[in-house]
Amino acid sequence: MIFSVVVTVNQHLSMSPSEPLQQPLTHEELGILEGFLLSDSTSDETLSSIEMLDGYMTALVVGPEVIHPDQWMPFIWDQENDASPSFSSEAEAKMIWELLVRHMNSIAMQFNDAAEEFLPLFEQYTYNDEEEKNIAIEDWALGFTVGMELKHESWAPLLLDEESAMLVLPMFVLGKITDDFENLPEEEIFDLINLLPGFVIKIYHYWKESVA
Repeated sequence: MIFSVVVTVNQHLSMSPSEPLQQPLTHEELGILEGFLLSDSTSDETLSSIEMLDGYMTALVVGPEVIHPDQWMPFIWDQENDASPSFSSEAEAKMIWELLVRHMNSIAMQFNDAAEEFLPLFEQYTYNDEEEKNIAIEDWALGFTVGMELKHESWAPLLLDEESAMLVLPMFVLGKITDDFENLPEEEIFDLINLLPGFVIKIYHYWKESVA
């Protein structure tokens, strides 16, 4: 979905013009990237919004292992059949690749430099109405679970421990992976939304401490 900027993505980060792949995406570039995700150039299995992509990449950044772009990029386009997008030219393919890498890098820099200030993309923008915001939250949470699925075996230690497994509860409920969403009162859903950023930060520290 297209949205209006209320804060600059990772605005506290200091970027060097000599490092183009470290530059956060502008609002316009986020729109270009989302437009490609939604275009006929991609399959029906492609992550279908910029929020879903942001959730997916966030899971990869805060997760248990470093993943090479050769692994995480194809999963954006198709999680089962290895379908690839149809680029109109090499220039377009290069542009999309650079936009994806830059957004991934900006999330990684967020956690490296100021993890406690993390906010999911849906908290950084305003939407036309509550329904659009709710869809954005669902997309982000679902994207995070897709990121977990890419390396599901590596996530097992967190999921098998009852206490740490609670950290992914907001993503599974808000992403409607479980049936719990339909049975929760509105105030409890609101609580899960508020808990989500802090739980993501705790997941980041969980894995960071487990490999220390």
